Amino acid sequence: MYMDAVAGLSERSRYLRFAAPGARISDRLVDAMMALDGDRHLAFAALTLDERAVTAVARFVRPPGDARSAEVAIAVADAWQHAGLGAVLLQRLIGRARATDLERLTAVTLSENRAAADLARAVGFARVRTAGLYAEFELPLAAAS
Repeated sequence: MYMDAVAGLSERSRYLRFAAPGARISDRLVDAMMALDGDRHLAFAALTLDERAVTAVARFVRPPGDARSAEVAIAVADAWQHAGLGAVLLQRLIGRARATDLERLTAVTLSENRAAADLARAVGFARVRTAGLYAEFELPLAAAS
């Protein structure tokens, strides 16, 4: 279902999420995205009412060697964008992160992805740097708990 969801994204949405317009993501990337353990790699997915299709996914992944931070990523199917689904999933993800020993969440997006930047700011992230094509956002968790 996840591969179908990615393939169903418009070329623009795939580019904004994966920084590549390809219609298919590699098996290796799919394997990595499905290696969920509920601690180092956690994801929430929204499904259609009939549970046959993924409409959005929000995840965090702790990088190797860094137990105190995690990187957030989110994708929302084109037909479901700008309806608040991404914010709901991201807020749920933040709540789960606050219940762990994480101190901060980061999000890296293409600088041109204004929707992602707006969403990040709406849920409390602040832009901490811009480097070339990318913008990085951060949400401290310790101060909010």
